[in-house]
Amino acid sequence: MSLNLTASPSDSGNRDGIAKISDGMQLILTSTELSDVQFAVGRDYGDVKTFLAHRLILSIRSDVFDTMFYGSVPETCSAPIDVPDIHPEAFANMLSYIYTDAVKNLSQDNVFHTLGCADKYDLPLLVAICVEFALKELKIQNCLDMLDSAVLYASVAPSILEKCLCLIDESVEIVWKLDQFCAIGYEALRIILQRDMLTANEDKIYSAVEKWTANMCKSKNVGVSPANRREIVGRALYLIRFPLLTDTQLLDGPVQTGLLLQSEAWDICQYKHAVIKPDLPFPTESRQNVRSQGVINYTIPDLRELSEASKCSDPISVRKLLWNIEVVKRTDSGSATLGFYLECSGDPECDSWKYQVTTEFRLLPWKTGTTAINKQFEKSVFDKKKPWAGTSRFASMKDLLDPAKGYVNPADFSLKLQVHLTADLPGAAG
Repeated sequence: MSLNLTASPSDSGNRDGIAKISDGMQLILTSTELSDVQFAVGRDYGDVKTFLAHRLILSIRSDVFDTMFYGSVPETCSAPIDVPDIHPEAFANMLSYIYTDAVKNLSQDNVFHTLGCADKYDLPLLVAICVEFALKELKIQNCLDMLDSAVLYASVAPSILEKCLCLIDESVEIVWKLDQFCAIGYEALRIILQRDMLTANEDKIYSAVEKWTANMCKSKNVGVSPANRREIVGRALYLIRFPLLTDTQLLDGPVQTGLLLQSEAWDICQYKHAVIKPDLPFPTESRQNVRSQGVINYTIPDLRELSEASKCSDPISVRKLLWNIEVVKRTDSGSATLGFYLECSGDPECDSWKYQVTTEFRLLPWKTGTTAINKQFEKSVFDKKKPWAGTSRFASMKDLLDPAKGYVNPADFSLKLQVHLTADLPGAAG
């Protein structure tokens, strides 16, 4: 049989004027001609889809397929090969990569399925593509969804898991409030509680676990009772640093709800106050979470649309307070400038909080060779009356919007900003 090079109405693509090998390979992939193997994919997902492919092409790209088709005990290929554990979208992405070196339909919904598929068929470059995509898409709003998947693929892509956890470390006060938190898996919760760099007080960590156990009880259709809570949280309970709670927090919190047994609470009180201290199953050392430095990154999506209504970055945690970038368009005597500020949410439990903060505001140019714009502010005082620092005239909007200057991305007029901050101890401002 020979490959018919004449385009016809039944062809899924037009062969006239194919200039690149990748275009030809895409046409072969979407065509049924000369295919010699079928795959029935996705039974475990309830959506079985049949894919036609070419054994030789698959074997050239993957040692797994080479062994499957040309090893000592090759597949007969007389019937579709059953692939129940791979999602059809992931298998389609893999075939696209094998045939064309491109993955056009990678998305947040299928990237981890594709990652698993790439690992199964030993395609390390496709693994790298998936990792790069996931890291680029990662943000506070989806970090918990990604964390559950990253835990499953930790051995394949440990960098995704670590990046998720670092983001949670920095912004855990926001993460607790996300709807997704109450639905994360047990292993994800356990790994979070193990973290030594969580930027939250232990009472907040305990409260988040209480909320998670209550939701898990409801999802399993069991009563929200102390016994059920303890059974669901399991050994992860002993990752909460209960000895760091005040006596009031201990008695009004986990003792009152029954998450802690009275005998456990008594041992904790003895440990805190008695000369002879009992051994505890709970960690007793504080988390090393009081960071004095941080870096905030923010990309203005389209500088042309920036107005006098300010835009803010996602916050990070430094000194257990939340800090974010705020940008706004300022107009003075007909001249428009970029207002660029660092803002602090402050300490809701203390009206007298005060920090001395050294900051460096950076504009990161899109074009290589363009000099970055940096402005430093030494020891700005942040407190309840003035929880911000920065300038209303960081740079001329006219200059920034000129693609020839090299600051904005000419494709979408996005602009990258960064703030480095160092916060001195509370009260150091004198």
